[in-house]
Amino acid sequence: MEVDKCDNTTIGGEPMDIKDAPWTASITVREKAKCVGVIYKLNYILTVAQCVDGYLNKAIRVRVGSTTRSDGVTEATICDTIIHEKFNLQATNYNVALLKLCSPLKDSATIKPIQLVDKFPADGSKVLVTGWPSFRWWTEYFDQCLEDLAHKLQKAEVKMSGKKKCMKDWPEKYQLGRNLTDEMFCTEKTAKNSCSFDLGAPLAFKEKLVGILVRGGCSARPEIYNNLQLYRSWLDKNTK
Repeated sequence: MEVDKCDNTTIGGEPMDIKDAPWTASITVREKAKCVGVIYKLNYILTVAQCVDGYLNKAIRVRVGSTTRSDGVTEATICDTIIHEKFNLQATNYNVALLKLCSPLKDSATIKPIQLVDKFPADGSKVLVTGWPSFRWWTEYFDQCLEDLAHKLQKAEVKMSGKKKCMKDWPEKYQLGRNLTDEMFCTEKTAKNSCSFDLGAPLAFKEKLVGILVRGGCSARPEIYNNLQLYRSWLDKNTK
């Protein structure tokens, strides 16, 4: 399949330039792309805990400043990994971590931190998720076309979804005992049966950070994010 004939609805998004979301980062573990991060401060990257839990700092790298995962990137090393003390791999909430960089990034048109949103968006609000399409969820769709797309930054405009509707759309057999708590919220997918971005993908409302992706897949079910407003004090304490 030729790249220019790819069906972007498979990932529910469209290509974008890093300058339009310069807070987006790619995180590699043992030299393999694993998840997405957010430039929270020039010396701190925010991501999901399950991405980096159990790995040594030297195994983790952060790549920023480029639309692709590997070409023209600025690569940063990690000096400290801070995982939320209540994180449990068997649950979805508290799935947050901070990566302290050994040297601060340089602010530029392609590298910028993002602030937390001041007011949580209402149900139905249009929000923007950015990141790289997920290799993890693409086993059944994978071909050279998708491999090429997966290396290029994507965006998708989605809608905030209420808790009741979200849980109705997540049948009990898929919840795995992980109820939607106040620390989480959902968005409706752009395209039916589209595949998720990598975990940790940032969700923004008017260029301010609302949450990071903690659960997705290749289905029509809503995607689940951490509500970062409720982690503000934890983030402030650990980024002083």
